[in-house]
Amino acid sequence: MLSPEEKFEHWRTWYGSAVDLPMRLEKTESTVHRGFNPTAVSLNGSGFSLVELTNEPVAGYWGGAASSEEIRLVHFKTACAGFTFSGQSKAVLPGAVRFIDLSSSGSFHAPAGLGAVQINIDRGLLGLDEKSVERLQALTDIRTNPVVRSLIIPMLSGWQHPDMDQEVDRLLPVVRSVMAALIGSLFDTHIDDADLRAARILAIRKFMRKNARNRALDVDAVVEYSHLSRRALYYLFEGEKLQVNGYIRALRALEALELLTAPNPRKVPLAEIAEASGFSSAAAMRRAVETTTGASLQEIQSDPEGLRSATLALRKSIGF
Repeated sequence: MLSPEEKFEHWRTWYGSAVDLPMRLEKTESTVHRGFNPTAVSLNGSGFSLVELTNEPVAGYWGGAASSEEIRLVHFKTACAGFTFSGQSKAVLPGAVRFIDLSSSGSFHAPAGLGAVQINIDRGLLGLDEKSVERLQALTDIRTNPVVRSLIIPMLSGWQHPDMDQEVDRLLPVVRSVMAALIGSLFDTHIDDADLRAARILAIRKFMRKNARNRALDVDAVVEYSHLSRRALYYLFEGEKLQVNGYIRALRALEALELLTAPNPRKVPLAEIAEASGFSSAAAMRRAVETTTGASLQEIQSDPEGLRSATLALRKSIGF
């Protein structure tokens, strides 16, 4: 079993090799406390990566990466941090969202419990020149931006799940689209509809997930939310695995299956499960389950392992 000092050395070695520029970590306290346990999770795709860190007390120093082709957007989830860029000190408050400049030398001071998650993306994918990158890095905190609130933070808060590495290839257009929407919003410039497609789909799916148990959720409700015509909405989802109606049906079927798998002190009537899942009736729930899983509700209920498998498969098809 590693001692706290050995854990710190292991963390220092990992950190220095995990980031794409020379980084040195130093202790900020004389001894490493017994509960020293920093964490890091990363997902690397073609042209982008997602990284989530929880730091122990540490100071970091880097020599700069003037030739870096990436930009970094960081959400500082918990605890404040101090950064120094080219000799200028800047405080970063909990909850802040900002672009980080690693092109020149600098340092940071991370207190215990600093949690941060970041998007690194090839700026060439976004068509950004040096001047545009400098403008983005000069912004101190963009957490109140509507694209950040509605798309960026939810995406950064829910990107981890067991099969995420299998989904990395399909994530690039989503990440690129969301970042293009953000930069267009910050610069108040027009973004091509094709670049915004994935971001719009992401926002609409988030709306449907949030409201799936509400019986009033239907195509008309999505049309009203999205400010698109029915035709434009159908065109937006053309080529997607699930269209709007199918996505709503699958969300409700998943809710029903998860209620059926939950431990209950009493046997809950199917009518109650249907109502809690957003269906108009138990019959509608049965039809939706069979449509989305390929098996009848009776067949699934009679096989506990099949019920769990159907639930997991449905979650994956929806993209949870």
